[in-house]
Amino acid sequence: MGGRLALVVGSECAALGELGFTGELATGLYGSLTEAGGWRSATEDDGPVLNPTAAQLVTAVDAAFAAAGERQATLLLAFIGHGVATNAEDFYLLGHDSPAAPNSHNAFHLTQEIRERLDQSAVDGLVVLVDACETGQGVIGAARRWTDLLAQSAGRMEMLVAAGDGPAFSGCFTRTMLMTFAVGLPLRGENLLPGDLVDPIAGECVHQQPQYLSFTSGSVSGAHGADLGLWLVPNTARHRDAVSGRSAAGFVDQLTRGLLVTPDVREHLDAIVDAGSNRLRVVIGPTGAGKSTLLAMLIRPSLVEGLAVTPEYITAAVFLTAASSIEAVAAELAAQLSARLPGFAEAAKAVHAHRARDEFDIFDLTVRHPLARLSTAGRRVTLVLDGLNQPQEGTRRLLIAAIADLTRRHDLRHVRVIIGIRDGTGVEDDPALAHMYRIEVGEPAADDIATVVGSARGSGAPADPADWVRWIQSLLAQTPTDVNGSHVASGGWLLARMLLEVASSITDGAVAAGIGLDRIVALRVDAAQRGMYPETAGATGTFLSILVAAGVGPVLPIELLDAALTARGFDLHIARIRDMTVALGALVTRSRPGTSRESLGVTHGALLPGLRAECAQLGVDVEDAHRAIVTAIKQSPDDDRAADYARGSAVRHCLAYRDSASALHFLELLQTARAADNRDLWAAWVPAFVETLGPDHPATLTTRSREAYHRGESGDLVGAIAAFELLLADRLRVLGPDHPKTLGTRLNLASYRARCGDYVGARAEYKRLFADQRRLLGPDAPDTLRTRNDLASNRADLGDLPGAIADFEQLRLDRIRVLGPDHPQTLRTRNSLAYWRGQNGDFTGARTEFEQLLADCLRIYGPDHAATLAARNSLAAFRARSGDLAGAATEFTHLLADRLRVLGPDHPDTLTTRATLADYRADNGHLPGAIAELEQLLADRLRVLGPDHPDTFATRNDLAARQAQNGDLPKAISDLEVLLVAELRALGPTHAATIRTQKTLAHWRAHLVK
Repeated sequence: MGGRLALVVGSECAALGELGFTGELATGLYGSLTEAGGWRSATEDDGPVLNPTAAQLVTAVDAAFAAAGERQATLLLAFIGHGVATNAEDFYLLGHDSPAAPNSHNAFHLTQEIRERLDQSAVDGLVVLVDACETGQGVIGAARRWTDLLAQSAGRMEMLVAAGDGPAFSGCFTRTMLMTFAVGLPLRGENLLPGDLVDPIAGECVHQQPQYLSFTSGSVSGAHGADLGLWLVPNTARHRDAVSGRSAAGFVDQLTRGLLVTPDVREHLDAIVDAGSNRLRVVIGPTGAGKSTLLAMLIRPSLVEGLAVTPEYITAAVFLTAASSIEAVAAELAAQLSARLPGFAEAAKAVHAHRARDEFDIFDLTVRHPLARLSTAGRRVTLVLDGLNQPQEGTRRLLIAAIADLTRRHDLRHVRVIIGIRDGTGVEDDPALAHMYRIEVGEPAADDIATVVGSARGSGAPADPADWVRWIQSLLAQTPTDVNGSHVASGGWLLARMLLEVASSITDGAVAAGIGLDRIVALRVDAAQRGMYPETAGATGTFLSILVAAGVGPVLPIELLDAALTARGFDLHIARIRDMTVALGALVTRSRPGTSRESLGVTHGALLPGLRAECAQLGVDVEDAHRAIVTAIKQSPDDDRAADYARGSAVRHCLAYRDSASALHFLELLQTARAADNRDLWAAWVPAFVETLGPDHPATLTTRSREAYHRGESGDLVGAIAAFELLLADRLRVLGPDHPKTLGTRLNLASYRARCGDYVGARAEYKRLFADQRRLLGPDAPDTLRTRNDLASNRADLGDLPGAIADFEQLRLDRIRVLGPDHPQTLRTRNSLAYWRGQNGDFTGARTEFEQLLADCLRIYGPDHAATLAARNSLAAFRARSGDLAGAATEFTHLLADRLRVLGPDHPDTLTTRATLADYRADNGHLPGAIAELEQLLADRLRVLGPDHPDTFATRNDLAARQAQNGDLPKAISDLEVLLVAELRALGPTHAATIRTQKTLAHWRAHLVK
């Protein structure tokens, strides 16, 4: 359920005279909260409650608490009007009929009434805003009488009131709040919190002093609150930022909160900006040195006084995590660029209708090609990709290739890329990034960190500050081992943030003993547990283990975290999860806090060793957390957040507890209709299978097989053959020559050799394979029969049509005997037999077979089955070959309509039917229309099949030929020359498509000479 509910009250007490502004301000505040902040009415009525009686006021508050408690929603109570303090901690909100000297029967006693409702309602955080006189006693009463109830459940509360013990003037509190909502605060985060408004109100309302109170993590404070989820409205001053409104905005908030801009930090920022002429800049340094914070400051330059860039300097930014995939990164960049870069959205649409001549993967389609179309727009584009060392190895390879493309291609000379890399990971040594300009970032000075931490200790300052400096220096030099086995430093500004939260718990004795980062993490967890409700505290280890399993950064949707906790036996719900999150402070990072799209994760990789140790100390196995997340994914409803997370992480979680079957299952679920996407998907995960299961594990070999297959289906036949050759050598070594998987790899290798035009080599392999299958599987095994089918097709490819027809006739009989007359393989054999009979001139026999085959498919499958549609396609094509062009065109037109309806516009069969119809249109003399159809078909095949698919090549060939026929010989020849280079690269010189293009090119060159 959850959500954000608001009750706004404007009330003027008749006994105290008219104020005149409460209705206007209450209406304005309600409008801002609901329209900008996404709050919904906490009562059945949409709008503020105006001039209620005391009884009506109590009823409205009751309804608001009941609704928030039932939904476990965040509740905001705002009151504008008359208020009176009668005694210490006794502060009343007055209804229209309340007397000037109120009591609990005729007015709303703020402290007591809220306390009673807190005792009975499970709200997901409470925000109280009061614009009235004498509100100071309400704050004092809240601090003493609400916090014990909040502490019992580790609840969260923010309270902001207009004045102390004196008057509030003319609604200045609310007017200033609304003005601040409108213009924003440049030095604050993505959203405005109640505590952010103290200074603006105090500065504008000089005759009154606003009072602020925050309760989080089991303690009350007048300092700025720690729960970023209790926000009021988005900060309009942040709308120009690259990540505004995106999931990374919360992470940037955390990076820039309490920012200390030291001379070294400023020097690093200037170095990055001054190196802007370099197309690729790399910010590199050890863990915790502040690389991400530097990049966050470039996204929000208003936080750094005098920094000579605007928020438009960074056009788009992505903070990479272990869950990042190439698809997710491309989608995020495209979303930000569409919103921030004029013309990008239109360019992206145009790309889908434009035929590219070279590589065209998902990153090209959504990012590179649209950016290339804007190269003459006169505006520089700067992209940030932080944490390039974070993603899985396979994904990282794809990202590095994309970055190299962005920063090397001439048509992208207006693009600049800034990346962040952890030193020592080896990513910085990748040859593809050799052209980078390096900005080295070192650790902050220990005395700078000690100064920041010392200010947090206040009166508890160390007896000898030099001891603290030496201790912090030793922490900076530590190298605990991270989850990947590499060494990470423990310090930097990450260390400073951690020390700030536990400074009061660190004794001089602990400093002298030289406690390390793991112990600091333990202190932070202990402090959080002390402020939690016992039931919640008991779930701390499981909560942390799930976040550790999810990884670094705000990656895990909160609803999946909730489901994973339930799978581990803790039914906490979202409100208590947020309580725990706030209690754990700097250990946990959040995106979109307080909303239904909130995500969580561990703040930094350097914390993982300490958190793993805490999980072990609390008796929790992180492996069980991986299982729980997988269970949550499997049980999650079909929504985009769960699917996005599964796409990037489900396989990793399965591999963490070596469930290779589930890992392969998730990969199969993630496949799309586009072969190039599937190629990249399997390629991205091969390294993880190798690392986790070993290179010889059956699942690893299966992953390599799927990658090779989709490489071939995406058009890279040469690459597929090379991959299958390597795989065959390994399967022979690991499984032996007679294993079914080894035989299957041999079949794939022979098939792709045949598709690449090596019919002789393929036939030799088919014969050897057939002999082995007969020996091992028997003559009637399905795989043996399939190889006989391929052998017959190969015989036809080599020109022996009578021999191929004889082979197919015998195979049809055997398949009828073994599989039955209605088996799909039997029907496919009949289709092949009919086709080759027609090719051999037996039109009568072919037509009879095709018609009978269609009748059988209709009987067996019905009219909409793919096999029935394929049979109709075969019959229509035969009609065309036998001279009935008009009948064939009519049938193909009907077939296209049915394939669009049944299979959809992107199915390969639908695309093939469109190609056939375009050819018929051209053959009937309608060349301009045919060219237009082929241009659109090419755009769709590029998008669906990829640039190197044989069907895509065929469409490019057809289009060039039709353009030549239409009189545009120079363009046709130019396009054919480019096509031939691509086919030689992807298919090789012996492939039928390559030979066809060579012949077509020679033909039109001869015409050009004439």
